[in-house]
This record gives sequence, structure tokens and C-alpha cells, in this order.
Amino acid sequence: MHHRPDPNARRTIDPDASLVLVGIRGCGKRSLGFVAATALRRRFITEDHYFKEVTGLTRHEFLKQFGSQEFQRRDIEIMKLMLDNHRSRCIIECGLGSLTRPVQEHLRQYCATNPVVYLVRDMDRIQHLLGLESQAARLLCEGDPSHRKCSNFEFYNVEDRSSVLTQSEEGTSDRRFADYSFKLKEAKEDFTRFVHFVSGVAVNHSSYDSPFVLLETPPDLRSFTHAIFVRSSDLFEGAIDLAELESGGDAIELCVDRWGPEMATVVSKQVSLLRRHARLPIIFSVDNSLLDRDDPGSTTRGNLYSSILEHGLRLAVEYMAVDLSQDHILLKQIIHNRGMTKIIGHCILEPSSRVTWEDEHCFSLYVEAENLGCQLVRILRVATEREDNGSVVKFTNKVESQPGIHPPIIAYNIGRLGRTSQVFNSILTSVTHPAIKRPAKNELDPQITSRDAMQALFQSYILDPLQFYVLGASVAYSLSPAMHNAAFRHCGMNHTYSIPEHHSLAALDHLGRDPHFGGASVVQPWRVEVFQRLAAKSRHAEAIGAVNTIMPLRGRADGTIFPLQEQASRRNQAGPVIGWYGENTDWVGTMSCISRNLSPRNAITPKTTGLVIGAGGMARAVIYAMLRLGCRKVFVLNRTISRAEDVANHFNSWASSQVESKEVVQVLRSGKDEWPLHVSPPCLIASCVPADPDGDDPPANFEMPTQWLGSPTGGVVLEFAYKPLETPLLRQMRQFRSETGRPWVLVDGLENVLEQAIAQFELLTGRKAPRRLMTLEVLRNYVGEKGRFDEKTIQSRLDGICY
Repeated sequence: MHHRPDPNARRTIDPDASLVLVGIRGCGKRSLGFVAATALRRRFITEDHYFKEVTGLTRHEFLKQFGSQEFQRRDIEIMKLMLDNHRSRCIIECGLGSLTRPVQEHLRQYCATNPVVYLVRDMDRIQHLLGLESQAARLLCEGDPSHRKCSNFEFYNVEDRSSVLTQSEEGTSDRRFADYSFKLKEAKEDFTRFVHFVSGVAVNHSSYDSPFVLLETPPDLRSFTHAIFVRSSDLFEGAIDLAELESGGDAIELCVDRWGPEMATVVSKQVSLLRRHARLPIIFSVDNSLLDRDDPGSTTRGNLYSSILEHGLRLAVEYMAVDLSQDHILLKQIIHNRGMTKIIGHCILEPSSRVTWEDEHCFSLYVEAENLGCQLVRILRVATEREDNGSVVKFTNKVESQPGIHPPIIAYNIGRLGRTSQVFNSILTSVTHPAIKRPAKNELDPQITSRDAMQALFQSYILDPLQFYVLGASVAYSLSPAMHNAAFRHCGMNHTYSIPEHHSLAALDHLGRDPHFGGASVVQPWRVEVFQRLAAKSRHAEAIGAVNTIMPLRGRADGTIFPLQEQASRRNQAGPVIGWYGENTDWVGTMSCISRNLSPRNAITPKTTGLVIGAGGMARAVIYAMLRLGCRKVFVLNRTISRAEDVANHFNSWASSQVESKEVVQVLRSGKDEWPLHVSPPCLIASCVPADPDGDDPPANFEMPTQWLGSPTGGVVLEFAYKPLETPLLRQMRQFRSETGRPWVLVDGLENVLEQAIAQFELLTGRKAPRRLMTLEVLRNYVGEKGRFDEKTIQSRLDGICY
């Protein structure tokens, strides 16, 4: 008899279906509920609030007045009512009532139409947070696993390093104190990505806006992508340096090679840790040898395999590899239940099978996987001779030459003799990583790194060394060459990034027609002027009206230009330049800095107000970022009022057709005026004017008019100038924060430089940026008014920026 996954655990869910959070006290339901409500722009309903709304009494008051038996009956009744009356566009927190049998049965039925997410957390941490004695903690822990049975998704709430660091160093987590900043930055980013995926926000694109943007184009649609192969046993035994996993792959394959009563929670935590440190899609797979071991629970082989895969689907992994040799009825059930997860039909051909790439059986395996409903197919063969590497190319060509649309094929040889085919396989080749500190347990596990593969592609002339530049009037102190060149070396790419000898748009015309031109960063004062010279641009650059990145558009010898999807796949290859493509990563960097540093109390709502100082290309990108985040009231202050009016007119015209708002940007005439009546004081402030002299103009020396600093909950101040790093605005805001105790979070120019550069590197190369390395290069190469940073300052800033 085959194991059948619970049909109520179905994960093909309406995008507007309400998302329910369950778990024991202290697991983070309230905090993560706010995060989810902000991320999905939904109403957040808590059990306590709804109980009082229905009864007119708090839960404590009701218990005191009517006794425990009546309270329990009414509590269960109200919780069911809360779920049934809010089935769409809400985030619902279920508390203690979720431990009762009637509510759990109700939640099991709810899973048929809605995502019910079980939140898990380290019990030691919960005990510390709640101040529980060991006995009380044990009792609380005993009821927790029952939540797994009444939910269809699971999220392990890994401890936020910024929270631990800040509490130990600053000694307070009180938001009223001036030194408070949002302490759940990592958990906020992790859970935002999770709920976006579960609800389909992140994957329901009918077409991708730009094939150049890594976040918008999954690794199975890009060229020469790699999956870092990680065994759960290595993670469990601490044989992997997680901090190093941030680059060196486009996905991570977690291979579950041990299982037991406690491993479900262990694997949940491992997936969260991998996501936290690598920020990459997860491929979930099971080591077949695990299924052949004795199972202490006398579970059949099929039941064990099904239960492990079912758990992987609960974790909302982006990909799952299923073994095509398993029972097809079981596989069809898993595939039917996949939700947003892409299924990879997987098969390894051992020498004992005597199946070669030329055999019809190989092609039949591919067809079989396609008929099962797999989104990708992976066929690997243990190489017995070097000639096998030529045979697999013929097989891949045969699959790809089929008419019509079919699943992408991943096909290569494994073992030492198969390394050549691993280098040339186009998508999601399994690779190892220097972070894995011990030799592979299996000789068929990956032997080459992503860096090895990239170097081999350059050495074999599949990829070409290209020249990249930073272009602008004042680029002598640019940190871009240090960042990008270090990242090129780290990724095994033979590119160079430099400052050209001549600084003019005429020089750009010359450089930009070179067949080995790879792209350029564009800074003041050319962001708007270069925009007029582009052959194509992203919709973001179009909306902003300025670019900070240009890329070559290549074509054939006859002058015909390749389509954009093909342009993206030809990155890192030289060729005739027919025109330029324009993109803007300044807005991406701004969005990252705002999202990461904005506390839940300042979550963006229709009442949120932004203030932008300046009216150049950078200011345009910041306004666009604020609008994209949902802010609908942005004010601009600029010395030349006519330029500010041009910017406001540009975005108001854009907004009328894009965000269903007319006047989203308004101009402020003078910093001496009072803040406009009937408008909330700004909690998003960005200074986009240079603090250092620009040509004959004096430095801006901008400070905020204090009558505009009325936000009682503070907010975020972004300073884009970084020469000097300590600008008049940041000095003023530190003093204001100290005097008033309002929790303003200050983001200096280096963090902004870093965020836009990381997005730019990924755009130009199609490779995951080594964030920590690029941060280190910025800090080591920055020379401020007091000289270079010392090692202690560098480490402190690394801990603050790299999460």
C-alpha cells in the first residue's frame, strides 16, 4: 500500500488566500505576522484583538468573569469564527487555541484552501525570552509538534544575529531609546521572501521584466548556473562554514542523507540557515542510500521517501529533485502537491546499468519525466571513459532539438572523468564549495567549484575577458574598481574594471563600441544625458528617466540585434556592439536600504511621507524606490525649483497610469517653511546632494529643517554622499536623535554605494555577487577625512552591513 500525502495539505492556493500563523508562545507569531502583513500589504488579525472585538472583553477579563470552562468554549468558537470570516487578504495569528483538538481539526480543513504556516524556534531561545522554568518549558515544548499536523507550510525562525549583537552591545531593545534600530532585519528579509513565494507573489510572472536581473530570472532560465551541493549530515556535524556560502553558486542543493524522529525540525532549521546565509534558491533532494538503511520505525521505503519529500514541500523550497526510479503513483502525488516548487525529475545511471547516452532508454527517461509533470529533468551518468563527455553533448542536442516547448535538460557525467561535461552543462550543475571543510563522502559527489567551472569556460574561449568602466565627472575616488575587480577574481572571471583616461561622453562613444566592452557604471552628471542615447532600457530606467548602468547590445555581422533573452545569455562574451541597454540599480540599492532599516512601526502605509533632497539622477531613483515601496506622498526640495518641478511632473505623469494616483510628488519651495498641513511628517528622508564641492559649486552642507522632524516614531535617513562620510546631515540627525530619543536609523553613503554595486555586478555578469568580499573592499579602500578605517571599525561595519 502506497503512502498518500494528506490531500488537505494541498499547496496550489489562491494568491489572495489569507495566511495563518500557528506555533507555541515565543515562536515569533506576532513579529513575523507584522512582517508578513507589510510584505503582502494585508490586514493583520490577532487572536487577542479579535476576541475583544467579538466579546467586548479582553481574554483575561472574560476568564475572570466567566471561568475557565466557558472561556475555553468561547475561545474555540471565536477562533473558528476568526478563520472563517477572514479567508482572503489577511494575515491571521492563532495563539493558544491552536493547541486544542477542535481548532486543530478546523485548521486541517483550512489547509485545503489556505496556507497555514507552522513557526518553529529554538526552545532554548523561547525559554529565555519567556523566562520559563525547565518544567514549564518542557510542557510547552510537548504540545508544539501537534502544529505540524494541522499546517501545510513550515518556517524555522532562526535567531537574528543583529538582534543578539545589538542587545549584548547596546543593552536595550526598547524602541524609545535613541540607540534602538530595527533588530529583526534578517528575519524580516527571510520571512518576506518566504511569504512572497508561498503566496505566489515572487513566481507568478507571466514574463520576466528584464532577463538581466537575477532576482527576476530563476537559475534554470540563465546560462552556466551552478548549485552548491550540501549534505544535511555535514551541516548537522558543523563541517560547513555557513558565512562563506554567500557566493559561489546560483542555488543550493540540500541533500537529506539522514532521517529520524527529530530530523524534520533539524532539516527545517537547515533550510532556514542556508537561506539566511546564502540568499539563494534551495533544491531539496534525498540520498537514495538513506532509503536502503534500516528504519527504526518499520516504515516502508516508499513511505519514508514520500514523508521526506512532503516535508521539503512544507518548507516552500524553490526546487525539489524526485527520483524517477521511485513508484510513479507516489511521484504523481508529490508533483500534484508541489505548489510553487519546481520539480526536477532526477536519475543517475550507474555503470552496472550499462545504459549509455546513445541508448534510447536515456531519451525515454526524459520523456517519462516530462509526462509525469516535472518542470526540469536531470539525468546524470557515471563516466567510464573520457569519450562519454562527447556523447552527452549529442544527447543534450537531441533533447533540445525537439519541436515545441519542453522541460529544460540538465545532463552531464559525474566522477573524475566527467568534469569536462560538468563545465559545459548549461544550467544548475552541481558544484562543491570551499566552505565545505571535509572531503566528499561519495566519490560521485561534486569535485569542482563554481570558480573552477568559470575559469575553465574562460580558458576554453567559451567566455571572453571584457572591459568595464566607471564613467562620470568625478570618479577619481570611486570605490567601484576595487569592488568589481575583487568580485571578478573571486568568481573566476577574467574581466577588468577601470577608470578611463578621458572623462567625456565622446570617450564613452569610443569605449562603448569596442567588441570587448562589457558595460559601465554611470555617475554624476551623466545619468540623465546617457539615458537619451540608449537603444533599449528597462521599464525601471524608463520610469526613472535616468540610468546608472549601461550594457552592450550585441548583434550579428549583418547588424541584426539579438533579442534581450539571448543578450542576457551572451553576457561575458565579446562581439559587435550595436547599441546600449540602460538599467538603474540606484533604486534597487535604495529599496534595500529602506526595507532593511525601516522598523515595523514605520511600515509604509497610504499615510507614509517621503522627503528627497535634490533633483538629479540619484534623486529620481530614490523617488521611484519610495513609490515602488508603496509611499504615495513624496516631497522634493532642491535649490533650483524649476528642476524639482520637472522631476515632480515626470513622476506625476508616470504615476497617473501606473499606481492609480495623480499627485504623488510635490515640490517644497523653501526649508524655512512649515511642514505642509494635513500631511504626516516624513519618516523616509534621503539626501541626494553632494556634500563635497562639485566643480565651481560650493558643497551642499544640507541640514534638515527641525520643524520637519516631527515623526514621533522616527524613521530612516539615507545619506548618499560619502566624501566626507560624516556629513552635516548625519551629524545633525545623531544629535537630534540623542536629544529627543526618537528612533531614527541613519544609513550613510557607503551602504548605499555597496547595495547598488552588488545589484550592478549581478546585472553586468549574471553571477551572484560576493557581498561580504565587496563590502570588505569598500571598507579597506575608502579613505575619508580621517584616513582609512582600522581593522576594528572594518569588522564592526561588516557585522552591521552583512546580514
